[in-house]
Amino acid sequence: MGALGISDYALFALIVMLPSLLPIGDLGAGAALIDAIEADCGRPGDRERIETTITSSARALTCTGVLVIFCGLAVIGTGAQAVLLGAASAPEAEACLGVTVVLIGCGMPLALGSSALIALRRAHVATLLQAGGNLLALSLVLLFAALDAPIYCFLSAGFLGQSAASLVGLLIAGRILRMSVLRIVVTSLRPGRSVTRIVHLSGPVTVINVATACAYGTDRLVLSHVAGTTDVAVYSAGAQLYTPAWALVNAAAVPLWNLFVRQRRDSIRIPRTELAKLSAWFGSGALLIGAGLVAAGPSVTGWMTHGNAGASTGLMASFAALLLVHAVVSPVTMWLTQPAALRFLAARYVFMALASLVLSVPLAGAVGPAGPVIASAVSHTLCISIPCFRKAFRKAQGASRPDAQCRTAEPK
Repeated sequence: MGALGISDYALFALIVMLPSLLPIGDLGAGAALIDAIEADCGRPGDRERIETTITSSARALTCTGVLVIFCGLAVIGTGAQAVLLGAASAPEAEACLGVTVVLIGCGMPLALGSSALIALRRAHVATLLQAGGNLLALSLVLLFAALDAPIYCFLSAGFLGQSAASLVGLLIAGRILRMSVLRIVVTSLRPGRSVTRIVHLSGPVTVINVATACAYGTDRLVLSHVAGTTDVAVYSAGAQLYTPAWALVNAAAVPLWNLFVRQRRDSIRIPRTELAKLSAWFGSGALLIGAGLVAAGPSVTGWMTHGNAGASTGLMASFAALLLVHAVVSPVTMWLTQPAALRFLAARYVFMALASLVLSVPLAGAVGPAGPVIASAVSHTLCISIPCFRKAFRKAQGASRPDAQCRTAEPK
């Protein structure tokens, strides 16, 4: 904000969040990796399945990265970025968008680093690496501010930081698995490499990622068209505090995926009371974090934006409510990670994205930056939380079928 001013900061906030409109991340490859690694019982074909799963995932991510670059450059070539960015569009938008899409496309295969660590029950390492990538990004931002660099340099900082963290993640995962994961990723497009089928898991997860991106990634675009650049900046300032809070809740929930896969494999039932207790614990944690957002959010965001775009108490309360909605249902969605249940989740996330977008437009005009957040909380509750609780509780009471015919001790 200090280096760019409020108008360029609004452009920065819009473009840096454009990846959230795409199925960015691992395209559901993390689900396939968890399934392959948790099914490793020491049999001859298990190690080969892990390698072919990594190859298939890296190949899909590399091809998608090339497609992202092509589509981004096509948008610039046709001048459609002015329509996309709305009131925040500026003469330097072409260069900013070009740098962003190239970095996104090149960094997509590296996202397997974090996914592999989570699959290996090293979620804490992935979280620390992400924090390290954020610190590197902050260092680059401070450097660019001191050098009075153009806006596209600021845009590159976050992508470079996270790409470096993902690269380190691939190296660590390779040491744990005792295979050259980085080499497998780099050579995934080589003809003749063996692959395996992952679409039954990665497909529904990709749909969930896309639907989530449409639901939450369009908030700034809706505000840019319905309200104005100041509301975009205010929303972005509040989201700067909400995002790490959501990441903390998500980091706590993801290891449950591995746990539930292992327990289903070993025919261990998850009773209704245990799911309820997990949801209560996550909800309690979200309430504490949300109280901190409401209490400190307005003053912190005011300081962050030099008093130009501080978030109101109402906006931070909306973010706190959205965090609570996500946290309470997180253990339940981690339980619904079998292929059939993932397809059920994917359909509900599509409904949620449509409902969120429909509600965001009138609410953004009525209450400003808090409108899209309220729309997200309401749509998530109606379309995801209630159906998932009903399905998971019924599933928890039924008989459990093992996913793999083996039992193993704790991981080596």
